[in-house]
Amino acid sequence: MTLTGYLNTLSAEPGEVVDLMVSATASAVEVDLVRLRHGDENPQGPGRRILPVPSFEARSISGGERDVHLGSCVVVPEIGAQPLGGLVISLTMQPTLPDAGREQGVVSLLTTDGSVAVSVVVDANGTLSLRGADGEAAEITVPWRAGSWYRLRVEVSHDLHAVLRCTELRDRRETWTGATPPAVLPDAVAAAVVIAAAACPRSAAQWAPDRVFNGKIENPRIERVDASGGRSTVADWRFERRIDSAEAADASGQERHGIVINAPLRAATGSTWRHQEIDFTKVPDQYGAIHFHDDDLDDAAWPPSLSFAVPDDLESGVYAVELRADGVVDHVPFAVRPRAGGPHARIAVLLPTFTYVAYANERMVTRLDFEGDQMSDHPIHPGHRDLELAEHPEWGLSMYDLHSDGSTCCYSTHLRPIPNLRPDYRAWLQDAPRHLSADLYLVNWLMEKGRAFDVVTDHDLHRDGAALLDGYDVVITGSHPEYVSARMLDALDAHADRGGSLMYLGGNGFYWVTSQDADRPHLLEIRRGAVGTRPSETPPGQGFHSTTGEPGGLWRLRGRWPNALTGVGMTAQGWDSKAPGYRRSADLPRDLEFVFAGVTDEVIGDFGLIMDGSSGDEIDRFDPDRGSPAETVVLASSTGHSDFYLLAGEDVMASRAGLGGSESADVRSDMTWLERAGGGAVFSVGSICFTGALSHDGYRNNVSTVIGNVLDEMLGRGSRDR
Repeated sequence: MTLTGYLNTLSAEPGEVVDLMVSATASAVEVDLVRLRHGDENPQGPGRRILPVPSFEARSISGGERDVHLGSCVVVPEIGAQPLGGLVISLTMQPTLPDAGREQGVVSLLTTDGSVAVSVVVDANGTLSLRGADGEAAEITVPWRAGSWYRLRVEVSHDLHAVLRCTELRDRRETWTGATPPAVLPDAVAAAVVIAAAACPRSAAQWAPDRVFNGKIENPRIERVDASGGRSTVADWRFERRIDSAEAADASGQERHGIVINAPLRAATGSTWRHQEIDFTKVPDQYGAIHFHDDDLDDAAWPPSLSFAVPDDLESGVYAVELRADGVVDHVPFAVRPRAGGPHARIAVLLPTFTYVAYANERMVTRLDFEGDQMSDHPIHPGHRDLELAEHPEWGLSMYDLHSDGSTCCYSTHLRPIPNLRPDYRAWLQDAPRHLSADLYLVNWLMEKGRAFDVVTDHDLHRDGAALLDGYDVVITGSHPEYVSARMLDALDAHADRGGSLMYLGGNGFYWVTSQDADRPHLLEIRRGAVGTRPSETPPGQGFHSTTGEPGGLWRLRGRWPNALTGVGMTAQGWDSKAPGYRRSADLPRDLEFVFAGVTDEVIGDFGLIMDGSSGDEIDRFDPDRGSPAETVVLASSTGHSDFYLLAGEDVMASRAGLGGSESADVRSDMTWLERAGGGAVFSVGSICFTGALSHDGYRNNVSTVIGNVLDEMLGRGSRDR
């Protein structure tokens, strides 16, 4: 049974119209709107709390399954009417999966009805083939060499005799050349071009790349040779131009620009890269390649199944469209932010939607052996959402996955089904909620305690900047705000500098440089370098973001230490069965004794719904050498981490023993308080699983008390300031 969907946005305000896209094997689907309060069914917690929205009228919509068409290519819809006779087609290519066992289109010229006029493909055996409208015309057996570039050229005489030539380029020299005997092509007129696929028909908003090429292509070019030998340019596509867009720019002056389908990797090194400059903006001519993949995805482009207005009476919070069919239920979540210009609460919960999108459809459970590599002490069992994802590879990859050719995935989109962005998601590694499902712990606690709050998202903050946080006394992060843009960091700094307070209730925060495509805000980009705790890394020379031109990698490499904002920064990760709590610091300053008011325990949070403790998963420490301001006060520190926790690689200057939790004093999370110069304060816990302890013992626990004390102090400051 398939029942899933997605929305055109991750947040909306009351009155805003939202599009819902649905795919279902059922013929009809019931649609309702609900408020998400708590998604975890663990009997040790309050249980699932999903609340009705009376002002939304439930309705039935038509079902039916929707297709997703993976794979990237370039489509040039119009090149004029070009008879084949006298054409010369050329490009440079670097195949990354020539032995894929299936056909891959390199370039195709199509007639006005979409049929093939002439094409070049790599066939299932890795043979390079030239084909006319009636099928195969000639072929070359190419000794493909990993990492080599090849110059391809098709020459069609005026009597329609065609020759395919292929030259290997090594060290900028030709080392191998092959050519086919002349083959006669059927007479045809080319009107359109597809690059990096055999074809790419379009139906409504959906493009359907067919037999996609894996690898890099640069500078495709079409010329015309007249009967006397004179040459003219039909089109000359320069991929180094408009790198930040979905356009393949034609430099011929003919304005025959192409459409880049499904977000392949741009700002990719080309055949002329000299290994001297790694910033593509300084040497754009050396970055004239696009790296295409057969599993790229930008937008599933399903037609809306329903457009609805968010009810005007909704409080800001976390909501979901509830889908029901044949006994199956799915929830498609989104945030309702406060109406622009309207009244708002004093507390803002900042949902880390950039991180949600980075992890969207993460499939590491099928690629990495956490048990065998001794990164966990318990068996790994994929949950039902992971199994659902495994059944649907067409829903695309996360930034934690590898493409089919082994290259790292640098882009991710929310315009597709995302099973691990659901209130009932349990992460396979922790066997507990993570990301949105874990952030509902905080939402539920605030509602349980009667605290008025608004919900905003990373996407909102990136779009609106510091203005979004105007008037909020306290901003509370989610449990894992790992992926952030410069605009978001600037906004949070501005909030603290003008007297606002920040509660960082997570771990591994503010870590990776993340950018958003200006024209396609659903599309995020990262470039992982050779520094940082990472699942993969981008190749040399490709560390700058195509969407913004900025260097990627860790924010700390650009001097924007997470510690500078929050007092703590990433130090370790581990996934065992028992996460420890925090031991209170001795000699706490008197002016901070309020943090532990009403708490007699020395250890805070030796319990929780995630890993049975409050300091676990990924954790952060205070360290003045890594940007923590000297005035940061350590309130408590976790103790007793096992050797499943190892010091983060970016903090290890040389390989050595003693990096495990039982040996290294740096493997800990610190609970800290930081006074900002502008009058704001920052409270941090440095642990992803911390908020899983809030509901312990019916909310009567020291974690709940501490968070309540801190929140009261911060709200009191805001009240005094006003």
